[in-house]
Amino acid sequence: MEKKIILEVNNLSVLIKERFLVKNVSFSVEEGSCVGIIGEDESGKTSLIKAVSAALPISDGQVYYCGKDVKAKGLEAVRDIGLCLDPPVFFKYQTVMDNMQYLSMLSEKNDKENIIKVLNKFNIAHKMKKKVLFLSYYEKKLMALALAFLTEPKLLILDEPFKSLPPERVTEIRTFIEEIKAKGTTIIISSRNYESVEDLCDKFIFMENKSIKETLTKKECNKYSNSNTYAFIKVKYPHYCGELVINNFGLKVKVLNKRILFEADEDTVADIVKFLTRNRIAIYKAGYLSRKTEKIFASLAPYFKEEEQ
Repeated sequence: MEKKIILEVNNLSVLIKERFLVKNVSFSVEEGSCVGIIGEDESGKTSLIKAVSAALPISDGQVYYCGKDVKAKGLEAVRDIGLCLDPPVFFKYQTVMDNMQYLSMLSEKNDKENIIKVLNKFNIAHKMKKKVLFLSYYEKKLMALALAFLTEPKLLILDEPFKSLPPERVTEIRTFIEEIKAKGTTIIISSRNYESVEDLCDKFIFMENKSIKETLTKKECNKYSNSNTYAFIKVKYPHYCGELVINNFGLKVKVLNKRILFEADEDTVADIVKFLTRNRIAIYKAGYLSRKTEKIFASLAPYFKEEEQ
């Protein structure tokens, strides 16, 4: 049985002051699924999240949530989307309880008893009379999840839910997300690292330079992350250094985030480092890619000469 599409994005662009925040993005999200949006800072993840939830104006393209045109209807179309931005956004001079009551006013469960129950679940009920201004970063994250749990949105969008948190806090939040997911909520999670959401998500959208680089299933991600082993050298001028490596060592080179990437053994890497150093090129770091996120982006990147075509 074919699953229902809850969110459909077609050629979405967001242009602010002649600068693209999102450019020609298309994807769809099935009801009950969990989708990861993976990319470096400033890759366009947060802007994409804001645009599909009507928190940013759509310059071009269409976004349909449950069949409703978000561009045409704005906030009216996305009332039952739960949006947890990073950092979480609340009325900082109001108390936790005041925020929870106001922000859940459209929910049937926004009575005080239910709010206290959900705050207890997330271990922040003792803070309900505190102004949000005095909460820690982690407590605000918990408060955002508590609000989502209370309102039971059809679609929950989490922007970097694990960012800047210690491992034990990450474990707690992951448990809450898994519980929300088990209730049938459709979830979108943005993250800098594929590893942090690998076991939570069914599909992964990889973003780079405000656009989607590729959309992959978990099986496809595993294929890419287990394929080639790339050596890297981080330099100030990667394209110039890439030309030098191609011309002097005959290797196929990729350029990714100020790094030149190539397949070579340790001796060859050492020879390249010596060669570049003799040519007075500053080398910031060298080694082999080890993280799955890096390997996937490296596999998706074109070779140097292909990039110019």
